[in-house]
Amino acid sequence: MMDIDTTKNKKVEDKLNSFIGRNSKVILTIGIVLVVIIVALCIVLVTVQNRTNSRFDAMASLESQYNALLQMDPESSEYSDGLSTFQTSANDLVSSAGLDTYPGAKAMYLLADLAYADQDYQTAADYYAQIAQAQSDTYLAPLCLMNEAACYENLQDNETALELYRSVLDTYGETGAYAPKAMFSIGRIYDAQGETALAQAEFETLTGLYLVPENGGTPSEYARMAEAYLINYAD
Repeated sequence: MMDIDTTKNKKVEDKLNSFIGRNSKVILTIGIVLVVIIVALCIVLVTVQNRTNSRFDAMASLESQYNALLQMDPESSEYSDGLSTFQTSANDLVSSAGLDTYPGAKAMYLLADLAYADQDYQTAADYYAQIAQAQSDTYLAPLCLMNEAACYENLQDNETALELYRSVLDTYGETGAYAPKAMFSIGRIYDAQGETALAQAEFETLTGLYLVPENGGTPSEYARMAEAYLINYAD
């Protein structure tokens, strides 16, 4: 005589078999759809990974080309040919990857650095500005703002340079990685313009943050240089 549990299990099994029998086509269709979805997702993931690997490989190749250009004579035909190849490859990577990706942003960064080295400061500044906007949440943004400011200093546009240095402090704070250099640069520009009071105020802020341990700032060479300015003012 079957016990109660066995009877219940038999009834459940019978109901399940009956359900599967009545809905076998639906169940089979659902299974096939799920398999297709899983296969499609695997293909997409592999494709994305391959594309990512390809972009990073292209970025590494660009860095090699860039370093090779730095070793060449800028007046040579070898440099001209290498520069043309580099610029084409870099622009292709920027177009395909986009500035919101690291490879695309790094490609434009190399273009900017090369333009700066060639003293094409406006082109370099434009490139740095685009990267800073696209990479606002990464370390590239403050770095590019600092470089853009340096470009405008070379273009004798100190007002724009000051605005950019200020934006580094306003956006990333007075304890950010580039804050000491930004503050020193602001003070240096004011000093060159004869704005001694403004320069002194900036240098005092810098030394207060980065020469006094209890204020939390890590000691900085820019603070020590600012201190030298302040000593000169005292004299």
